[in-house]
Amino acid sequence: MAIWKLTPLDLMDPDWTASSHRAMAIVRAANEKEARETAQAAFGVKTGFKPGHGVTAPPWLRDSLVKAEKIDDSRYDSDGPSEVIEPSF
Repeated sequence: MAIWKLTPLDLMDPDWTASSHRAMAIVRAANEKEARETAQAAFGVKTGFKPGHGVTAPPWLRDSLVKAEKIDDSRYDSDGPSEVIEPSF
């Protein structure tokens, strides 16, 4: 597995209301798509919206809201299942 650093970009975007975490995250995953999906599964929350005002898109899945970088950092073990490593729960 690879280690991914996911960094939020535009925290003023209203789609961030659909996330319980709005800061950098470290995720172990096989690829970028899986890293984003793992973060979204961990941090995603349901939101309410007024009829006619659209829906909220999952922020961790959007390239425009989250930068994804594959990193090599000995602090993080690449062996194991896909999961959010930081923040730890």
